[in-house]
Amino acid sequence: MSQPPPDPADSPDSPVSADSVDAGAPHALREARTLRPGSSVVIGVIGALAGIGLLGSALLTTPRSWTLVSTVVLALVLLWLFVVRPCVIVHAEGLRLVNPLRVVDLTWPVITEVRSRWALELVAGGRRYTAWGVPADPGRPRYGRGILTVGANRVRGKGTSELPTTSKVEAQVVAAEVEERILADRRRKDGRTPRIATRAWDPVSVGLLLAATAFFVLGTFVV
Repeated sequence: MSQPPPDPADSPDSPVSADSVDAGAPHALREARTLRPGSSVVIGVIGALAGIGLLGSALLTTPRSWTLVSTVVLALVLLWLFVVRPCVIVHAEGLRLVNPLRVVDLTWPVITEVRSRWALELVAGGRRYTAWGVPADPGRPRYGRGILTVGANRVRGKGTSELPTTSKVEAQVVAAEVEERILADRRRKDGRTPRIATRAWDPVSVGLLLAATAFFVLGTFVV
């Protein structure tokens, strides 16, 4: 009896399309390493201490100002979402971009371009993904574009390659490492790395932002 033709989506050369799979599904990341600028941690700690102090003072003051309380709570949530939370997790099979409200998972075989402008940018399946947690150093040249032509570690406009030597978490440095990992995976030619490109909303972050915004509206216009 004849067998039905295989589904193209089952082919190992077909990446999982963006937004089609829940990237929030828990799975272990082998050899994971989290990249986050030290400045974001410092700003987060200082901002959190200042916000908690102001929040405690507002709660103990009589009469209590719910406008001030809700404003501080919203500011603390925004601080965590946009300063502390964003990061990039580098693991054995690819990258996980943790942005303020979304999580992106990309494996090495699906990444076709690596570049840096204001932050680390990756292109997979014709879509561009920006890593909020890895900003670019404006004092350094922008790196790369297509990894099949000009390498991510090649300075634009020059004929020589320049590998960054600093260990700072910045887009130019991470771009060079990402390109090396992609090329190493391609040289293996064993097909063991899955082709995945997914993007999904993070329910905890979205829920926290909505709750803080609702509290701010109630505290400012209702109470």
